[in-house]
Amino acid sequence: MHNTIGLQPTAELRALVRDWMDDVDVLVDRYTAEVAAFDDYRAAVPSQDLRDTARACFEMLLRMIGGLPVTRELRETPQRLGHRRARQGVPLERMLQAVRMDFRVLWEAFTERTPPDGLPQLTLSAVRVWEAVEFHTVEAHAAYLDQVAVQAREREREKAALIGRLLSSDGHDQQLVFQAATLLQADAQDGFAVAAAPPESQQGLRRAAGRLGPDIAHLHQHHGMLLLLVRLPPGGSELPADWLDGVPCALAPVARGLARVPAMVRVAEAVAATLDGEVTGPVPLSEAWMPLAAARLGETGALLAGSVLAGLEQLPAHERERLLTTVAAYCASGSVAETTRRLYCHRNTVLNRLGRFTELTGLRATRPTEAATILFALRCARARPTWAGAQHGTPSPAL
Repeated sequence: MHNTIGLQPTAELRALVRDWMDDVDVLVDRYTAEVAAFDDYRAAVPSQDLRDTARACFEMLLRMIGGLPVTRELRETPQRLGHRRARQGVPLERMLQAVRMDFRVLWEAFTERTPPDGLPQLTLSAVRVWEAVEFHTVEAHAAYLDQVAVQAREREREKAALIGRLLSSDGHDQQLVFQAATLLQADAQDGFAVAAAPPESQQGLRRAAGRLGPDIAHLHQHHGMLLLLVRLPPGGSELPADWLDGVPCALAPVARGLARVPAMVRVAEAVAATLDGEVTGPVPLSEAWMPLAAARLGETGALLAGSVLAGLEQLPAHERERLLTTVAAYCASGSVAETTRRLYCHRNTVLNRLGRFTELTGLRATRPTEAATILFALRCARARPTWAGAQHGTPSPAL
């Protein structure tokens, strides 16, 4: 492979190049003596590695400057150098400084073997020497950044795999907990908030994570849900109230320590599975326990709904729906006035419907314990509508 930098080299420059190719080890000695003084290099780059890469770099540069053929292997020297220094942890700015030193080493070498009357002619070749070094610098720079990106992706994969193991565990493996804490840059005893979003709400959860920042927020796909783990400030028990505003998701109780996160993830995922299209913001367990319990009861919940609501079977569908809607609205507020406002009907109408419901079911919505039974029965009917009323085509009221 031939290089295409600048103008063609002069005969004098070709002669200098051939001369220094025979003495390339002198260039290597001068270069490594300077670079080895850098703390970053001395700590990360073995001396033989430094010499070997310097020799390859100078051979490539001399051939490019002299217009000589450059093999593919030699042409790829900058890429190998950039990849290697990134893996070794040499800071990018330090590597670029070291690479650009090639120009000074080469130029000083050329001038010391050029007679005084030849220096003006040599000066005309400075651009060619600089272009060769700049090509080397740009290629090494790009390769360094590529390797950093590769390493970042690898770390993210390792992080995701380890966090996935933690979330699928019981939290009792202390080694796993401390490994996860290290990856999350957290203390194993820190508090964590856990939110879960089904597929249709995941974009909102990603935006919320972006607002919180990567230092405290971690997103993870798990069992079809998108999870957001948020490390709380030391001594903190909760995040700002508005951190999930407008994001339909499930919010678990705060995990006191990383070992408790798997349990809270299971809670959040279970709650998220019960969310419907009416949810417009975060739903904590304190508000979601009823639909969650109804979903878990399954057939037993359907039997409960049937036993509580059986007295309504005799009613026409439209009347049954009016009673259920009124009772649900009253139980939600405990106020006749609020129920009349919500349903746009007279106070006496509300009282008559509540009385009719008690007459048919034996349960009073005005008694807190019986109201809880009514609400739970309605939720079970909604979760598994196999009670007689549903079979007649009556939808469950919105709860």
